[in-house]
Amino acid sequence: MAYSPSALRLFLDRQLEEDPPRAKSLCVSFLGDALACHGGAIWLGAIIELLEPLGINERLLRTSVFRLVAQGWLQAERHGRRSLYQLSDQGLRRTAHASQRIYVGPAQTWNGDWTLVALPRLGNQGLSERTELRRELAWEGFAMIAPGLFAHPQADAHTAHEVLEKLGIPDKALVLCARDLAGAGGLPIASLAPQSWNLDDVAAQYEQFILRFAPLAALIEGDLDPADAFVARMLLLHTWRRIVLHDPMLPVPMLPPQWPGHAARALCGQLYWKLFDASERHLEQIAGRDNERYTALSEDVFGRFGGKPSHEPRSSSYARGNT
Repeated sequence: MAYSPSALRLFLDRQLEEDPPRAKSLCVSFLGDALACHGGAIWLGAIIELLEPLGINERLLRTSVFRLVAQGWLQAERHGRRSLYQLSDQGLRRTAHASQRIYVGPAQTWNGDWTLVALPRLGNQGLSERTELRRELAWEGFAMIAPGLFAHPQADAHTAHEVLEKLGIPDKALVLCARDLAGAGGLPIASLAPQSWNLDDVAAQYEQFILRFAPLAALIEGDLDPADAFVARMLLLHTWRRIVLHDPMLPVPMLPPQWPGHAARALCGQLYWKLFDASERHLEQIAGRDNERYTALSEDVFGRFGGKPSHEPRSSSYARGNT
């Protein structure tokens, strides 16, 4: 099927109606995918102009941006009656951290090592500290395999230490590297995966992603309208990000056979690169307008989802003044 603007817009409108994005979460998806790789600075008016077509009104977008400033994602600068927002160092770290899950995915191999976080029974940890630690570690894919003991087969010790530093308890937990010594008749940690990680729920989300976005492939063959391509890219990436950030990212050898995450990631990458060039033209037109801090596209972007396919033309840069 050749590209049809009306058919694509009908598809996008239906998706936005059935599963409308939440304003602040969509802003974070936009910041990480589209803005960080262009220097991380944008006028508030440009954010509104870019994201309103995804069903978020100006009031909600303003509120979301103010909250992201309060939470340390963004820094605000007043320029007369206008506000310029810049990704903070903390915001850049957070987006870079999420990029591994979003664009790279689980490790293809595994050496059998585990990262463990253990809470000693001695100490002054309160219930609130333990609850918050469990929540933060679960967000990083760790599972509690025994009371006070959390494990992950791929996350490195640096991730665990960052969580402890963030919570202000770096000296109240042990971070260990371990290897199974189960031997004959012992219980390997990997055998706990089915009850420790809810893989069935994650698999269902990947299957739903495929059903939802597979039809998009036939709607974006040909020269796309840049505005439509940008909306489609943001909707695709935002939906994908919401799934993968809840995936514990177990290494491939630990995943069930025919894991739907593989097919879903391949589909997302295929669609992403088909939308990319046209969406960048729209982004440059809006975000780059009267914005001297809008920079050329960073080189590492071209490695997303396994790299830009050779049959998709590679643009060397998108920067202010380039059309």
